[in-house]
Amino acid sequence: MNPDRPSALLDGPGIERLRAALAGYTADAIHDLLGIAGTAALRRGDLAALRRHLTADTPVSTLVRLFLLGEPVDETAAARALHPLTTDAACAAGLLAVSAGAARAVLDIRPYAEAVPGLPGLPAAAAPPWWVVSDFGTDVRPGPLAADHVLGIGTAALTLAQATIRSPVAAALDLGTGCGVQALHLSRHAGAVTATDISHRALRMAATTAALSGASWDLRAGSLLAPVRGQVFDLIVANPPFVVSPGLRAGDGGYDYRDGGLAGDELCRRLVGALPGALAPGGVAQLLANWIIPTEAPWAERLHEWLAGGGCDVWVWQREVAEPAEYVALWLRDAGELPGTAAYARRYDAWLDWMTAAGIAGIGMGLITLWRTDSAVPAIVCEDIPQALEQPAGAYLPAWHARRRWLGEITDDDLLNSLLRTADGVVRTRQDLRADTGWQTVASTLRQSHGMRWEVDVDEAIAALLAGCDGRHRLHELVAVLAASLGATSDDVTAAAIPVLRDLVGRGFLEPAASG
Repeated sequence: MNPDRPSALLDGPGIERLRAALAGYTADAIHDLLGIAGTAALRRGDLAALRRHLTADTPVSTLVRLFLLGEPVDETAAARALHPLTTDAACAAGLLAVSAGAARAVLDIRPYAEAVPGLPGLPAAAAPPWWVVSDFGTDVRPGPLAADHVLGIGTAALTLAQATIRSPVAAALDLGTGCGVQALHLSRHAGAVTATDISHRALRMAATTAALSGASWDLRAGSLLAPVRGQVFDLIVANPPFVVSPGLRAGDGGYDYRDGGLAGDELCRRLVGALPGALAPGGVAQLLANWIIPTEAPWAERLHEWLAGGGCDVWVWQREVAEPAEYVALWLRDAGELPGTAAYARRYDAWLDWMTAAGIAGIGMGLITLWRTDSAVPAIVCEDIPQALEQPAGAYLPAWHARRRWLGEITDDDLLNSLLRTADGVVRTRQDLRADTGWQTVASTLRQSHGMRWEVDVDEAIAALLAGCDGRHRLHELVAVLAASLGATSDDVTAAAIPVLRDLVGRGFLEPAASG
């Protein structure tokens, strides 16, 4: 055994005993125990409502009380629920604490299931169960978090998991693995998984998550890409410490899971710049990131500076924007800081004063996906995507990239000579205004009923072009018909329509059809 390899909290036999104890403690079993309302309460983190649905006295309910609610339970009941793992062994491993006849969990252990595509929350029928080990959140253990706190299954982790492209790959990297959520997903479609983290404590929890879930990962300690220097991967996913701050460090007002010790968005900038060098040809990297929105410049301009010259096609989703005071309050609350206390006020003021001095108008939050193409003229698209997406969203990224590559490789004349078809599920809605001559259309919108769910405003001419895009008529033929109906020249209609049509292809309203 490699002495430097992070080890699980229990040895092999201990893991087998704990897995046996947890065999009935699955996502399905908890759903059966709590019912629809109780399961919904668990998903939204409403522990008070969850308790009201937890009426049964069974080993599964005991495990829920221990490892999800963090409640003390009778030591005898805990021993029955954890059999064949003894409570002494659980205490020695740091999973449990026993005092005065009551047992209380030290760590959160929860079942986790990969969702069936298109049906969020339903476990894949043939998939073996997963269990994730992490620290309890502030909803269970109120108060400021420890500097080396290890996050569990949170919103950010689920967002990245849903957005990840799930094509089979030979080698994948989970950068900043934490408790191992992304690595679990990668293990389903990657031949080999490497997972890194700067926190040795996080790596031990990830090792336990892997062991309990029957997975095997190459776990390495270190900052960002340092542990895998010189290696390349087909897929890299990262949920790094992306929080925009004055440069907080763990133990000095910061936390391992969110603060990288670099001021502003410098950590994300450096990571984005380094990722192309860690990708195999054709490889993909996907990371959650936050970025500064300067007072004097557009946010997309700042991101283009990060991404230029990397030899990668890039799609940046800005999912949310927070103004500085909102952002600071969000992350102080996330770490369990209590509003109204002197410590909260001191940290709030110092953080916000720094943002004001740095000229920060807001903070963008979202996802960056890079495809290594080694192109001299890569496609770099930065856009706001606030709409609710059909999940898992990662299923729609390969098609977007294929369309962007196609658009980048064809001239306008090629586009006019192409066969296009309107994608399935496109809906047109119109708003009509009563006028003297009857109803007049004042707004027309195209909407995707699934997938990325884009909505774009179009005029009657573009709507008419899309109506004719059935994959059988070349675009220049449709333009000629439209020009004749408008009493305009084909050149004028073409000049106005080409930029709009390229955008509609890029967004998936129009798709290239088979030529013939």
